[in-house]
Formats: sequence, C-alpha cells, structure tokens
Amino acid sequence: MCCMMIGSVLGSGIIILPPLALESSGEWAIVGWLLTSLFGVAFAYLFAKVGTIFPGEGGVASSVAHAFGPSAKRLAAYTLAGAVLFGPAAVLLTVVEYLPPSLLPDTSMGRAAIAAGLNVVCAGLIISGLKNMSRFAMLLATAATGLLLAGSWLVLLFHTGPSVPLPPFDGESFGYTMLLLFWAVVGWEVVANFGGEVINPRRTVPRAAVMAAIVIGVVSLSVTAALQFGNLPGQTGSGVAILLQPLFGSMAPWLMGVLTTGLCTITYLVFVGATARLLAHLSKESGLPDILNRRNKKNVPWVVVALYTAVHLIQYFLFGLEIVDLAGLVAISDGFFLTNALLGTLAAFRLFTKPFPKAVAIILSFAILAVLTQSHWQVLVALGVMSTFCFYRSRKRLAKAV
Repeated sequence: MCCMMIGSVLGSGIIILPPLALESSGEWAIVGWLLTSLFGVAFAYLFAKVGTIFPGEGGVASSVAHAFGPSAKRLAAYTLAGAVLFGPAAVLLTVVEYLPPSLLPDTSMGRAAIAAGLNVVCAGLIISGLKNMSRFAMLLATAATGLLLAGSWLVLLFHTGPSVPLPPFDGESFGYTMLLLFWAVVGWEVVANFGGEVINPRRTVPRAAVMAAIVIGVVSLSVTAALQFGNLPGQTGSGVAILLQPLFGSMAPWLMGVLTTGLCTITYLVFVGATARLLAHLSKESGLPDILNRRNKKNVPWVVVALYTAVHLIQYFLFGLEIVDLAGLVAISDGFFLTNALLGTLAAFRLFTKPFPKAVAIILSFAILAVLTQSHWQVLVALGVMSTFCFYRSRKRLAKAV
C-alpha cells in the first residue's frame, strides 16, 4: 500500500518541480522543499485519518459534504476541474522539455506542436477506455525514484561544487516558489480512497501514508540538493536528467526521456480521465449541461474529454507564442488545487474530535491559505465566482424546496 501511495503522489512532480524551484528562488529552493516535505507528511496523515472515517471511493469529497453540505462538495469538484484545465498541459510540456537534445525542437512553437500531438494521443487513450494503468504507473514511479535517488547521492558524494552562502531572502519569490511546490502535495487527497480496501484501516492507512510521505520527502530533497549543489563537468541534457549522467553517461537524456514520457502520460490519463467522470456525474445533480454526461460504448464521457483537449490545445498554442510558460501553468493549476485541499482540511477540522488531528488540520488550513494568497489575481477571481455560483445554486434549490 505504501508503494501505491508513492506511485500516485510522486508522479511527474519530481520531474517538473526541482528546476522550477531553483529558477524561482535560487539557493532558497532547498528551504522551500524542506517545508513542502513537512507539509506532505502532515497532509498524508490528515487525509489518511479522513480515510478511516469515510472509507471508500468518496474519500475527501464525502468529508466535505458531511462537514459543509452539498454546495461545498460541488465547489470542491469545480476547483478540481479548474486545476485540470491547466495542470495536464504543463505535464505534457514537461515531456517535451526532457526529450534528448538531438530531438528537441529549437522553437517554442515546435515544442508546443509535439505536446499537442501527445495530448491528442492521450485523449484517444482515455476515450478508448484504457484500464489497469495502476501497476504500470507504480513500476514507472518506482524506477524513476530509484534512479533519481541513486544519481542524486552520487552527485552529492562526488560532484559537489563549493558552498554558496544564502542570498538575501526575497519573500515574494519564495512565496511564488511555495505556490509552485504545492504541486508536490497534490495527490494526498486520494489516500482517503484507500480506506475501504485494507484490513484494519485505522492502523494501516495512516502508517503507510506517513511512511510514503517520508520517502517522497527524502527523494525530493535529494534531487533538489543535487541540482543545487552539484557540479558535473561536461553536462548533457537538462534539468533532472543531469542527475543520471554519473550512472549512464551520454545515455542519461534518452533514459530520462523515456521515464518522463511514461510518468507524465500516465499522470495526464489519470487526472483527466477521473475529472471527466466527475463532471459527467455532477451534470446530473448540479445544474451543469446534460451534454457533459454523454458517453461512448466504453462508458467514457467523451464530451468532457474533448472539451479538456480543446482547452489544452489552446494553451499549447499560447505557449508556442510565448504568451504562457510552464511555471505559469503550474501556478494557475495549483491555485485551484490549493482551494480543493483547503476544503478538505477545513472539513477535517470540523469533523475530528481528538486534539492532535484537529490541530494538524487547522495548522494546514492556515498554511494553505497563506500560500493561496500568492496565486494570480485572475485565479482568485475565478475561485470567487465558483464559490458564489455553488452557494447561490444551493440557496435557490432550498428556496424551491420550501
């Protein structure tokens, strides 16, 4: 179970985030990762406890509904849907960034075209009803984790440069880095869904979750430290791929390209496929257009998948024009993910009765709220509109019932 959690949470974040954090905060990136790792352990513990209260597929959504009612549950669903409007495009653009140098296009539009082609393939796989990806995803995540951990330690042991003192602290850039790094915490919400599938969940689920969070934290800190302090002569490749050079030499970019393609593709399939089904289900009860629930013979809501594909293709075009970038897409997506997580932690605070999990829930809620304030103002406006719509619909239905 611990390995399953590592595979579902680590995903493509270990590829995307370390270079972005270094670019945003420089030498302070390692501090940001340390805080993110601590948040990860707290999130894992909290959502595992939620899984013991509401075992089964409902997970965090069930806790939000029990704590705040159906309108809050719909808001949680809409924020997840908003995050998936932007996050998957960043995931597939990462695949392009980790292509071997000989295959990497020189222009932004060329890179966008490759990501768009991969997006169309992924959408076709979702519509075809592809199943049983979990074992393949876990295998890829385990392989990437082992290779990156080994490469990072080799770099830290034998290829470190002279130590550099920390520069003056820049609160604005560090806050933006924390917003980006929240991507590493995304995924712990699914821990609650494991509660109904294990024996003695009250003991097994929290222990497995905390253990998985510690492993993910060690891997993330090792990779970031190696990128930040490493000094490899004659580097080939870019970003995290550099860490495989001591092990595989000139073959490192090719191996990293394969691992990145696999991890990012599965991340896209899982998030878009799950969110498409969620929106199709909500169209029957929350006022969304009925057309969103149109399904093919494989019971896949193809209309939602097509809409997501269209939005992502537009984003690739904007990336090609250099209007948006990878970090911007991650930051926008994280704003919606943060709101989703905030609803979960507030629900946990309201539902828990014991002091320790209640304290963890309120501390995390304040931390999430602090990071959420770093989001783009457009994201905050969109979240305000979503909240107003959900609660207005709820009041309107209550008035009709009366």
